[in-house]
Amino acid sequence: MKIKSTWLTSWLAIVIITGFFFITLQELFSFNQAAIGSYAYLENMSTQLLVSLVFALLLVNAVLKYNHSVITVILGAALAMLFFVNILGLKMVDPTQINWLMRGDWEFNFMGWHFFRNEPWHLPLGKITNFLFPVGTSIGYTDSIPLFALLFKPFTHFLPADFQYIGLWIFISYILQGVFAALLIRLVSKNLLIQVVGTLFFVMSPVLIHRIGHAALCTHWLLLAGLWLYFRTWDKPSPYQALTSWILLISIGALVHPYLTVMLLGLATAFTARFWLVDQKCTMIPAFLQLTLLGLICLLMWWQAGYFLIDNQNMTGINLGHFSMNLLSPFNAMGGGSLLFRDAPPATNGQYEGFNYLGAGVLLMGVWMIYELSKKPVQRSTLKKYLPLIVVCIGFTIFAVSNKVTIGNVVLIDIQSQLVNSLAMFQSSGRFFWAVNYTLLFLIISVLIVRNSTKTAFVFLSFGLAIQSLDLSPVYQFHHQVRDNPARHWDPKASPGWDNPLHLEQWKVAMPYYQHITLIYSRYCGEADAPPYLPFSYLAGSYGITINTGYVARFDVEKTIQYCQSLREEIGQGKVRHDTVYILHPKHLENFKKAAQFPVICAKIDGFDTCVTQQSFREWSEK
Repeated sequence: MKIKSTWLTSWLAIVIITGFFFITLQELFSFNQAAIGSYAYLENMSTQLLVSLVFALLLVNAVLKYNHSVITVILGAALAMLFFVNILGLKMVDPTQINWLMRGDWEFNFMGWHFFRNEPWHLPLGKITNFLFPVGTSIGYTDSIPLFALLFKPFTHFLPADFQYIGLWIFISYILQGVFAALLIRLVSKNLLIQVVGTLFFVMSPVLIHRIGHAALCTHWLLLAGLWLYFRTWDKPSPYQALTSWILLISIGALVHPYLTVMLLGLATAFTARFWLVDQKCTMIPAFLQLTLLGLICLLMWWQAGYFLIDNQNMTGINLGHFSMNLLSPFNAMGGGSLLFRDAPPATNGQYEGFNYLGAGVLLMGVWMIYELSKKPVQRSTLKKYLPLIVVCIGFTIFAVSNKVTIGNVVLIDIQSQLVNSLAMFQSSGRFFWAVNYTLLFLIISVLIVRNSTKTAFVFLSFGLAIQSLDLSPVYQFHHQVRDNPARHWDPKASPGWDNPLHLEQWKVAMPYYQHITLIYSRYCGEADAPPYLPFSYLAGSYGITINTGYVARFDVEKTIQYCQSLREEIGQGKVRHDTVYILHPKHLENFKKAAQFPVICAKIDGFDTCVTQQSFREWSEK
């Protein structure tokens, strides 16, 4: 009864204090919604509410000594939301805002979902046939976060015509980053102030904000969750509870991005090795069976996301080593916004994928951690407990550095072999250091907490956080300034919105009568002067018809070449289709009209040479 009474009293106090401080802040800092805009008003209101909640949690903890793990979870989520709202803004979370997405990787992330939602289900579930027709692709190869695509597709008829979840996913990823960061810090300290400071290091991670232009790769909370499963104590729960947690995590990861899934499988391997060899909670056969099960679940999810629709040998890609991690990456901001360190030039222009800057504050704390360890080395039992994770982290580091070992702009080693080429499916190898980056961050914070008193640890961490914030202030300031136009998070020179060049009513009138849009010729057919894929892809996706172009992470090179050869032969022979709208570059227009086996009608619509057969034009224009 006493525990229940404390629980009720604590939560009642949290609600009352949060409400009181929120009302107080409203009176002190009132905002005019009409004057500052709806998003800014919502951001200000959210900030005041979140600040009130954090203060209430700290106050109740200090007075009533209530310190349940739920408090830690809410605290982590609130801190992450505070950072997101104030630095990145809430405009990108609006599901009806799509203009900002028409930039960089975001545009094909959205376009994959746009086509996926408007065509029938296939097997595997993630298959897309209308985009990059007739070769097709999948929701996995458009990096459209298959998990959300599969969840939202059944409700597509109830959703707005222009609906996106990319911003929502980034928002949720930040929240869960805060949640699992707080849970990690709770493993080494129950003090809420320590948890606040420790969590902020993970939420403000330069590695995370650097990936803001790629929504799926913002899901770093998966790595924190994997580390939390590894470091937490499993004395009371059965081993099967741990297995269930890993199954859930691997399943989510496999439906988000393959790179993150492989990192999770590495962490799961380290966890299982610890369970078997160190904790001795299972024998070799159960350990092997558990890893086999996780691997099979991963393959099943990848199959359904559509990753096996392309043979690895037919994928396009760049050799391993181009998108690697530089040995200076943990100390080099590489244009990522460090105020205190100068950027060192990379060895390849693809080493931005190996961005792993720790930040000046973390590096300073790392030096202090080394000093702490020099005074008193790590106990053998502790080292034994961490050994499986250390081995996996070494493996991740080697693969991140890749076969082309570089320091600055100098290539130290460059190994080329058939074995190396077989790993090129994970060509952006520099990303694999992310798991090591977060492991190092947690270990640095943990040593400073464990080796010092609570007050001393708080001072050290607070000082490190202050240095970290100062060092990374340029990148935070940049994102804060452009939050009213989320497109500038990707491209600083981006215009306020996407200017869709297709304005005329003819498109809306004609599209329901056609099944295909064919560009003559698309960039996938090696055409340098190809018609723009984005507006016509958006048009095709809106009407659930096909288009022979697209933009994807990987595509089937052999089938694409065969299609392009077939298309050139068809057009050369004048084989035009009644169910197709042809978009041509001006240099192909006259030859197309002369060769056509059926009479065609061509017109310049919105500045684009557009042709259809005379028969199909008559059928819909007379209705």
